[in-house]
Amino acid sequence: MTSQALVTAGSSDIDAVGSENLEEFVTFNIAGQLFGIPVLIVQDILVPENIASIPLAPPEVRGSINLRGRIVTVIDVRVRLGLERREITHDGEFEVEDDTLEDAAPELEVIEGGAEEAEDTEATEEDAADTAHEAVEAVKRKKRQHMMGVTVEHQSELYTLLVDSVGDVISLSKDSYEGNPSTLDPVWREFASGVYRLDSQLMVVLDVERLLDFKAPATSMGV
Repeated sequence: MTSQALVTAGSSDIDAVGSENLEEFVTFNIAGQLFGIPVLIVQDILVPENIASIPLAPPEVRGSINLRGRIVTVIDVRVRLGLERREITHDGEFEVEDDTLEDAAPELEVIEGGAEEAEDTEATEEDAADTAHEAVEAVKRKKRQHMMGVTVEHQSELYTLLVDSVGDVISLSKDSYEGNPSTLDPVWREFASGVYRLDSQLMVVLDVERLLDFKAPATSMGV
């Protein structure tokens, strides 16, 4: 299954595509942090399914998938960056571990209580029940998400980078490019070539060659 998720972004930092001073990036999020890689190395955006495990592979190697007849190695970027691994189902979904459902409970109790007090009409009770049901279903939908895969080519081989979500294709001025700040996580610095400061957040540019170089393990991985 392949899911195209690329769109053009709108920002004061993003100019018209085609300028010689611009560079395009595919962006994605991991643990709430925005990352980007050059669009020229991206081959596909997909929802990885039926990931087959690879015996004795390092923890960063999630397994492999069949992409249009080619065997593609799936790299868990979360683990590579020293973050906690997420368990996913066969169809690429993962469970979001948060308290959203618990937070919604008081609201549902208020709705139910309001229905009991409004005994003058049966319609009020039915409306309250419908509202409560819709709220629960909405929370359930939010608590399940698909992990996304960004497929890149490296040394004539294909790799799918497993990420939390895929964002936009953005064009940024090369003049805005900065080196890695000293406050950047030491493990992330191992794989980051620099950063862009956008309007509301920092975008970390990942060096895919270093990310896929398993001969040089990152410091302080702690996975």
